[in-house]
Amino acid sequence: MAMRQVPIVNYVMLVCLLSGCAKTLNSVEKVAGKYVPFYDFDKTQLTQIWLQADPDSNQNLPTALDIVFIYDEKTAEALKALSGPDWFANKAALALLYQHKLSVQSYEVVPRTAQTRLSLPDLYFQAHSVLLFANYLAEPGQYLADITQFHQLLITLQGQGYRLEERAL
Repeated sequence: MAMRQVPIVNYVMLVCLLSGCAKTLNSVEKVAGKYVPFYDFDKTQLTQIWLQADPDSNQNLPTALDIVFIYDEKTAEALKALSGPDWFANKAALALLYQHKLSVQSYEVVPRTAQTRLSLPDLYFQAHSVLLFANYLAEPGQYLADITQFHQLLITLQGQGYRLEERAL
């Protein structure tokens, strides 16, 4: 009788699962997603988010900014259909409707904010999607951004919208 071989990745994931090291398990899954054929890593790559605001950001007014960590694929699809104004107008109802499937980090950012590292929710690494909503006065800044694929994100609030870029180490 031939013995079935199990990939080493499965053993590592089992050890991490049993020892309760979710962040380590997430790291193993990320590596497996890069090197193991047909293995799909479906969670965020984010490890840090940095934020800054130009002196003229949002026409020199504070900007409401929500970063939404979504732990369910169906919820992510529903929220990706929203614009910034839609999100902010219905935020309370959406938070109640999807309360166990998302985590919201809310900020009120004034112009001339120096580069600041934002805190992430405890289970950020388990999010399937991470969305950014900004409540700009001007329509160009009211779009939704899917920031799931970034590793170390720098968000720069500008006069009419925002810029997203991978932050250098």
